[in-house]
Amino acid sequence: DHVEPDHAQQLGVDPDDAERHHLEPSPVHDEAARDDSAAGDDAPDHRAENHHPAVSAVAMRELTDRFSAMSSPVELAVTGCDDDALRWARRRLGELEDCWSRFRPHSELSKLNRHAGGGPAQASADLRLAVGRAIQLWRATDGWFDPTTLGALEHAGYHRSFGELAADASPRDDSTAPTVPTPVGIVVDDERGVIVMPAGVRVDLGGIGKGLAADLVAHGLVQRGAASACVSVGGDVAVAGTAESGGVRVPVEDPAVEGLVRWEVPLVNGAIVQSSPLARRWRVGGHWRHHLIDPATGRPSRSELLGVVVVAESAWWAEGVAKAALLSGPASGVALIERLAWAGWLIRADHRVTMAGRVELVGAS
Repeated sequence: DHVEPDHAQQLGVDPDDAERHHLEPSPVHDEAARDDSAAGDDAPDHRAENHHPAVSAVAMRELTDRFSAMSSPVELAVTGCDDDALRWARRRLGELEDCWSRFRPHSELSKLNRHAGGGPAQASADLRLAVGRAIQLWRATDGWFDPTTLGALEHAGYHRSFGELAADASPRDDSTAPTVPTPVGIVVDDERGVIVMPAGVRVDLGGIGKGLAADLVAHGLVQRGAASACVSVGGDVAVAGTAESGGVRVPVEDPAVEGLVRWEVPLVNGAIVQSSPLARRWRVGGHWRHHLIDPATGRPSRSELLGVVVVAESAWWAEGVAKAALLSGPASGVALIERLAWAGWLIRADHRVTMAGRVELVGAS
């Protein structure tokens, strides 16, 4: 499962320059961001809607577009194509959201979850692809990435679209947490076009869905004639077709300090993702909860990491590795990144940063 950094550029950066904790910050401004400061301390933390630590702005010119999909801001930047390609990208993201959203009762995923235990269910190629990729990540990360945490997410209070969560939900019995069933027994049968879900198992494709959508749209734009494409879906960034232009320099922000850029990472046909418990937070009974569920406990993780940034060949893969690294903690997280990705950074609560993988080949500065 190891991914060699075949596409990473050697930019001659001295690894000592990355000393990680003292890079000179510079502010960035997300034109699509909205100021939620007036909502008060009791409001849900809408960082995921307004602020995406992995990427704040795509760095290519020519045709650009910004809109919302999958409960997240989307940014597109393409060269060498016309407006029809951008319209296709909007339609494609809408199709994927209709397929993968757990918040839409008539989505294909919602229907599949309701059918669990009922035998084979007809499933589109998009749904089979996403569920199959999620299972692949579960196996590769030794179970740290687990798409079957939906019951635990709902128990923690994340039972509706993030923007619709109450400012402070009523507390519930926290003496026990739901058991995470794991994907054992899920069967994705491409020949028959079906998925079999065991009884009691439900899947959430939230994080991996954004990464996979970014991948599919970026490469789809190039297939439709674009010379290059950079697609950010909720901060999961995929870049395709940029070898001749030298790639895209992606600013990576500190997960705890909006606008504080820690690095810029050049991407040439690759992806970058950041996972952080600060991205989606809400209050239940006056206590903060977040969306990163520890599959071992069924509760929001208490990892000492504030964020993990991963650079890999694909955004869906980087998403799963970043989440698994954060949940597993600093030591295991480094090992996961070195085994499965090109490079990564693990940011602790005291803002110390640990590098992992072949950072010098990625060329961050």
